Amino acid sequence: MKKDAFVKLSEIQIGETIHRPVLVSNIAENVSKNGKPFLRVTLKDGYGEQVAMMFDASAQTLAANNVYKDTVADVTVSVSEYQGSRSYKIMEIAPASDTSLTIGDFTKLPPIDLDVMYDEICEILKSTADDCGGTHTPLADLALRILNDHKKAYMTSSAAVSMHHNLRGGLLYHSYRMVKAADALCTVYTNLDRELLLCGAALHDIGKIWEYKTSQSGEAEFTPSGILMGHLYMGASLIKGYTTDQNYHKEKVQLLIHLILSHHGTLEFGAVTCPAIPEALVLHHVDNIDAKMYMFEDHYETLEPGGLSEKKPFGLDNRIYKPNM
Repeated sequence: MKKDAFVKLSEIQIGETIHRPVLVSNIAENVSKNGKPFLRVTLKDGYGEQVAMMFDASAQTLAANNVYKDTVADVTVSVSEYQGSRSYKIMEIAPASDTSLTIGDFTKLPPIDLDVMYDEICEILKSTADDCGGTHTPLADLALRILNDHKKAYMTSSAAVSMHHNLRGGLLYHSYRMVKAADALCTVYTNLDRELLLCGAALHDIGKIWEYKTSQSGEAEFTPSGILMGHLYMGASLIKGYTTDQNYHKEKVQLLIHLILSHHGTLEFGAVTCPAIPEALVLHHVDNIDAKMYMFEDHYETLEPGGLSEKKPFGLDNRIYKPNM
């Protein structure tokens, strides 16, 4: 499918009604104040997603028309203004008439090929390998073993349920940009342990492959393990398990685990401990920068020059403005 053959959901103007194929990625049942059922249906167009309302309807209503979660459907949707924001309403919906369309046609992916990003991360890690004068196995070898053993999940997992890099391949994209950014900073702050920092950047969120279950369309939801333990603990435990009775430098392994446990920066934001070495501090700030840069980039896709986001995105301190130039 040529995605640009249809109007993007985000570009439908207030007062317009359009008809196009979409992916139904989620169906949430609700009840209004007057007791009537309605649906919040998440629609994906391959660029992003929009939640559309469907009134006086239930999941059973859609099921009777063969529309379920992960159905490719033809939808007629209108956009109006409600309390200062754009409101999407489904007028009609049915299974897509073009039976050649698949979930992949509507799945948003990172702007860089997944294989390219994975291979570049591995090449960069190989370039950092330090065997401590021939006495120990390089920490980079540990990172490469872990990535190779969990390659499929690492390449396809989302990095979040919402907020940032919440798309199929989002974990890889986030890790890739962090490895590149951290590597660049090593040329400025030359006292940093490049191998330690870049291994930390590549593995900092590895626990998310168990924290989230990512659907084929990129929707992520928490797993029981994610709720009970969280990705920091699971990532640190993974590294600990890989290094038992191995010839890695014990101090460097301990520092790598510290990077995983401290990369949220403060206890308030979920860190197990706060950064105690320069590499941990840099990792935390690179993580924060990349997450927030993604928020800006994501909103810029839907804003016209000179436009403001309708709301202040969660995690940022202001509404987003797209320069008029």
